[in-house]
Amino acid sequence: MAGGQAYPVGYLDGAFVAAEQVRLPLLAPGVTYAASVFEGIRGYRMENAQRIALFRLGEHLERLVRSCDVLGLDEIPSVEAMEAATLGLMARNPVDEDCYIRIQVYVGGDGEMTARGPTGVAILARPRPQLAERLQRGVRCQVSSWRRLSDNASPPRAKAAANYLNGRLAGLQARADGYDTALLLTEAGDVSEAPGACLLMVRDDVLVAPPVTADILESLTRDTVLACARQGGGVREVIERTVDRTELYAANEVMLVGTGMEVTPVVGIDRFAVGDGRRGPVTRQLQDAYFAQVRGAAATPKGWLTPVERQLEKSE
Repeated sequence: MAGGQAYPVGYLDGAFVAAEQVRLPLLAPGVTYAASVFEGIRGYRMENAQRIALFRLGEHLERLVRSCDVLGLDEIPSVEAMEAATLGLMARNPVDEDCYIRIQVYVGGDGEMTARGPTGVAILARPRPQLAERLQRGVRCQVSSWRRLSDNASPPRAKAAANYLNGRLAGLQARADGYDTALLLTEAGDVSEAPGACLLMVRDDVLVAPPVTADILESLTRDTVLACARQGGGVREVIERTVDRTELYAANEVMLVGTGMEVTPVVGIDRFAVGDGRRGPVTRQLQDAYFAQVRGAAATPKGWLTPVERQLEKSE
């Protein structure tokens, strides 16, 4: 987890332990055969408040349970149990800054490839400062020669650890060729997503999103940003449809959205500048709207912000 050392207290298989004790066993199918799923959840310092809130925690955990089900795990932990563990972990750590939480559910023991259990849960958290320079400067992307894995191969709707090898290969290729990150196409040649982030495009004052059938992860950040755009994000329309590769070269603006990327402008794709090669006005407006929501400065639907209660005096 890039961005800083983990906070001192972690969680492993039902117990709060020292962070350095949170380790997965080498022979576990969750390690050897990537029989594991995860969620990355952001915590943000609230505007004008000495507290942290976790963004869309319940929905992240609901997606985690669905991912566990798709991967065939037994004894899947409940949303309620994982929420209690996550908030308990945060209460035991000195968190007063933007942060990131990783929850990993995996097949433990030493079973074979098709083992369904025993199911383990590991949680760590660490500081995650906002990358202000990247949010303003943007990134340059390469359309990868690697294709996005398909729903019939390893379903992208499941946030499975194994799926991220696909994005890793594309990202390594992009970095080797001098780009910041990659964009992946589906097997049919349509635009899918970036490694670890969804793509949005602005053309002629319309915000366009590749559909959930384009082998993307059904991203909560994507859902949040689309909602911001529909509520007055500087565009006249928001649509979800198939996107061709060359449309990206003709776009006025392109952005990547995700838990890690937040709302990051794309200023170049392959050898083409996007727009004038700088962050565009729609991207800037959607960044402002997104951060107002995650920091509690704008109204959000019920349940989107879960405050972290600091209870260090009760730590074990």
